[in-house]
Amino acid sequence: MRPNVLLVVLDTARRDAVEPYAQAGHTPALADLARRGRALEHAYATSSWTLPSHASMFTGLLPRQLGLGQPPDGTAHAVRPVLERFSERFITSTLQRAGYATRGFSTNLWVSDVTGFDRGFDDFRYGNSGRDERMNALLGQGRRALLAWAREGLQSRSDDGAAEVGRALRDSIASWSGQPTFWFVNLSECHSPYLPPRPWNDLPPWDRARAALDNKAHLSFHSICMYIAGRHEIPRSALHRMRHLYDRAIAYMDSWLAGVLEALDARGILDDTLVIVTSDHGENFGENGLIAHGFSLDERLIHVPAVLAGPGADIPGELFSLAGLPRMIADAAGIDPHPWGEDEFPEGAVISQFDSMAAADSERARQGAAEHNLSAEGLDRLCARFTIATNGRHKLVVRNERELFFDLVSDPLEEAPVDLTQDTDAVNGAVATLRAALEHPAATQLGAPAPEPTSAAPVASAEELAEIERKMQLLGYM
Repeated sequence: MRPNVLLVVLDTARRDAVEPYAQAGHTPALADLARRGRALEHAYATSSWTLPSHASMFTGLLPRQLGLGQPPDGTAHAVRPVLERFSERFITSTLQRAGYATRGFSTNLWVSDVTGFDRGFDDFRYGNSGRDERMNALLGQGRRALLAWAREGLQSRSDDGAAEVGRALRDSIASWSGQPTFWFVNLSECHSPYLPPRPWNDLPPWDRARAALDNKAHLSFHSICMYIAGRHEIPRSALHRMRHLYDRAIAYMDSWLAGVLEALDARGILDDTLVIVTSDHGENFGENGLIAHGFSLDERLIHVPAVLAGPGADIPGELFSLAGLPRMIADAAGIDPHPWGEDEFPEGAVISQFDSMAAADSERARQGAAEHNLSAEGLDRLCARFTIATNGRHKLVVRNERELFFDLVSDPLEEAPVDLTQDTDAVNGAVATLRAALEHPAATQLGAPAPEPTSAAPVASAEELAEIERKMQLLGYM
């Protein structure tokens, strides 16, 4: 019988925040899962933010192959017709054709029915939380908004949808019919704002309120951009509170996972289920002048956790791209043929890509630089385009058109590029291999321009668009 598959994406979870990559005792459920299976040492996301990374996980293609380095027109609704072109490559569609039941649960707008990620699911639910009901006050300005944020932090009663999704997923497991099933979950608890519910939020009352105000002051899209451009400061104490509550949100997710694994065990199907826990990208907390995610392909953002257990978890090697998930799942399910070939990616290296929201010489960027008095260096930091190839030890970064080469063992923070004029076999050999990887068709192929909307395409109402905009603002995307 074909195995069940449970794919859990802990949105924004850093590799160094979970076991077995981090301190013992912090995430016991993940540690136990790794002991039953394995934790991949070198797993890499294909980008540093949610949309392109998930698109790769579902289709097995890199962001630029999909034409989704950034969303067309910058809108969530415009993603759906792009993904429609790749419907036959969706892992969910492939599993459906093989007789799988498919159930999806997400708490992130970018991975929802709005963007087209419900494709191939028998049932897909975009989760809500009590926090959404207070968005207008949270996103406003002035004294009312400050009080709303402080109250949100002080009370720390609601999460970002994990509790609701957990109940629905456990119900689905309990009522499992015997049909092989694929469950997908995206959880946004580790994403800003970092406000886990009590008891995971273990700060004293005043510090809980201050932590919420930290989020309002420093993690809006505008504040993130200004920090990266060198025009905004975040106090060390605020960064400390952010990282503390981020780690506590990770602990909450571990407890959530423990409940789901217990549900699988109680139903008697844990050993028959391939469990995959990973992240679409990580998070920065001031390293190299970076905060949140995007704007870079540094190791904190793309070197992600990947813990596997169950049938099909014993994949060869330690170097793994999340774009390989569809093939790995199809192989574990015994599906043949499937859309993913063996030579679709370069050997011995993985590729990640990040496209900026605007080129530095665009009118939009020039207007923003003038409005906010940005230096040329600050504007360049906001508008840089990245492509990287790494083998886990060495990393070749193409930042705009400039090559930077790093030894990740001696320089894990990527602070000092290696001089490429050094005449050493190790450097020259690694550079040649990684350059060849960046010339592979998967890395150079560009997707077609976004299709024009058709008359049959669903049109969002003004109210729906306003609600989507509010949710994107709360997540720091606008």
